[in-house]
This record gives sequence, C-alpha cells and structure tokens, in this order.
Amino acid sequence: MKKIIAILLSLLCVLAVSAAQEKKKSETSEKFLLHDDVLAVDYSLESYYVLSGKMLQVELFGKTGTFNIYCTDSDGRRVALCSTRDLFDSTEFLVKVDGIVFHMVRSNSVKKELRRLDSGAQLVYTFADGFRFVIDFSLIASRSSQPEDIVQISLYSINENSFIRSVDVKGIFDTICGEFSSVHFSTAHGTKIRNENRFSASELESERAVISSNGCVSYQFVLNGQNVSPLESVTFANINELYKMDWNSGYRKGRGFSNIRGYDDSAVMLDWDAFFLEPGEKKDLVFYIAAAADESPRGLAYVDGSSFAEPKIKEIPAVEEKPKLAEKKTDKRTDVDFILPPIRDYQLDPAYIQDLIDRIDALQSSENVDHKKISQLNAELDAILEKLRRR
Repeated sequence: MKKIIAILLSLLCVLAVSAAQEKKKSETSEKFLLHDDVLAVDYSLESYYVLSGKMLQVELFGKTGTFNIYCTDSDGRRVALCSTRDLFDSTEFLVKVDGIVFHMVRSNSVKKELRRLDSGAQLVYTFADGFRFVIDFSLIASRSSQPEDIVQISLYSINENSFIRSVDVKGIFDTICGEFSSVHFSTAHGTKIRNENRFSASELESERAVISSNGCVSYQFVLNGQNVSPLESVTFANINELYKMDWNSGYRKGRGFSNIRGYDDSAVMLDWDAFFLEPGEKKDLVFYIAAAADESPRGLAYVDGSSFAEPKIKEIPAVEEKPKLAEKKTDKRTDVDFILPPIRDYQLDPAYIQDLIDRIDALQSSENVDHKKISQLNAELDAILEKLRRR
C-alpha cells in the first residue's frame, strides 16, 4: 500500500511540474507574440520601455526611435549619460546606404519600432527598399554577484533585398557628464580631451576607451578589445558641428566645444568602416558602455577577460572645475527660457502637427518628464492651432 501511495505521489509531482512548465510556456507565448527569424528573437512591440537594472537603465521610445542611458549614483539618483533635450533626439545613429545618408531618428522615411525582449530591448528602423537597421541593448555584469554595470550595444545591418548594398554606420552621442569639467573626456591611455579631436583606428589600439565623469558618476565607451568591432575613427566635437560635418570631412583639430548655439556642448561620434552586404546578409557591430559610481568603470576589464577578478577600487578621476558659469546646470540647454518663433507654413501641415502631438505624448510618458520642453511644444501647438483658426 505504501509503495502504491509513493508511486501516486511521484506521478502527481510529475504532473504538477509538467503543468507548471506548460503554464510558463503559455505565459511566455502570450508575452512575446512575435518572432524575428533573421535575429532569432521573440518579442513584443511597445511604445515605451525601460530596460532596467539596479545600476543601469536604458529608456527607449518607439515612436521616435530614441534612447538614453542612466546610471544610479551612490545617493540613489538616476544620472543621464546623454542629453535629455527633445526626447534625446541629438543622440542617434546615421546610416549611409548606397550613398544616401539616413538619420535613424530624424528621417521620416524610416519606419521605427521598439521591441521588448526576454532579456533586452531593440530599436528597429525599417527602410522602404528592403534594408533594416537594429540597435540591440542588453545589460551585463562585469563581475559575479554584482549589479549589471555594462550596456552591450549590438548594431545589426540587414539586407533583405535582392542586390548588394554598400553600408556605412556612424553613432553620435550627445554626452553631458564631462561638460562640468574643463577636461570633457579622457582615455584609458591617459590622453585628456579639452577640445575637438579625432582618434584613428591605429590610435584606438592604445587609447582603447573614452571616459567621461561629472565627479559622481563616470562612464566609459569601450572601443577596443575582445568582441569589440574595430572602428575607423572616433571624433570629439560640439554636437552641432558633428551634425554639420560632411560624411568624411569637416573635422578641425583644436576647435573648442562651444559655438553660437551651445556653450561647451561636447559630443562623441563613433565611425565604423564601410562594408558591403550580399542579398539576405546580416552584419553586426558591437561595442560597450560601462558606468560606475564611486569607482572606475570596468568595461575594459570585462572585454579583456578579467571580468570576474576582484577589482581594485579606484576613485573616479578628479574633475577639473570650470568657471561657475555652468556649475548649477544639469543640462544647460534646458535652463534657457524659450522664445517661440513665428509659425511657418510647413508647421501647418497635418503630418507635422501629428508628429508634434506624438512628441508631447511621448515626453509626458517619460520617467524623466521635461516640463519645460513640454510647455514649449504645447505653446507651439497652441500657436499653430490659433493660426489655423484664423484662416
């Protein structure tokens, strides 16, 4: 009798485990209803998502195709690593396909979508002629039993057309942490960057990583090492100057980070070698952004294979103070009261108005609400509607 009871209990346990597995499988199926065969991922579409860890968060918007990265400091505050203005649209990737340059955020001809994955997120940009560009974000811990302190960014270029494509990729990051220091950036080799500069591929072999700090939080672009895709160059310049540059020129060594549109408004541009894609081919480019509070970022330790060794805790490099002009600002460009310019004819277009409304909605749903920007956009919308009413 006891043997029969034991067998029955064993069968019940097996059935319970099987039911739990089926339930989990069903829940996963409901959570991720879509599948990408090329990238081999299950996903769900979202309009807004925060890929969140204890130390790092990546905030993503589907309609605008924009993102920002945050690091939690020792006081528990989230610190943005890139500018928060205009829903982060000054940080983006540019892709030149068959000689035509596309801004992933600013090109209206590029369809944008946000995917939530089981352990990450993707921004997907689809072109009308069978080309896709994907930014894949995942969080990694540089050492065991510690919070994730690295964002792995994988860039996928996918040719879904029937002919060969030429592709060139750049990434522009409108960084803000170093703008509180006279040294905006430094490298793993110790080079200090105070004004416009550029490193070639050969120079990156020794410089290896770009570091920026505000004295509380520091972060590191890991640009050389195991599993890091080689770059053609890295350029440091004023954000507006970077966007004004021709694809392969415009750099001017020694020019300051200030211009008429922004004071000490520095940014980083990553430029990979151009490549060709055969029909149906996929090319991936990988780099890492590591961040830390009260110690040096461990991105290089991770890519060099010493990721789980006990770290030597170091203080964040000292920040060289600038004049008090910028001391109290968190994002100096948002501290200036806006003046609404006259409404132009192009702003009366229904598509422009809908885009304006979408931007307001997206900003209001953000965890980091920019009230001043929302007020500015609402004022513009009111002025447009008033002009339409007068017609």
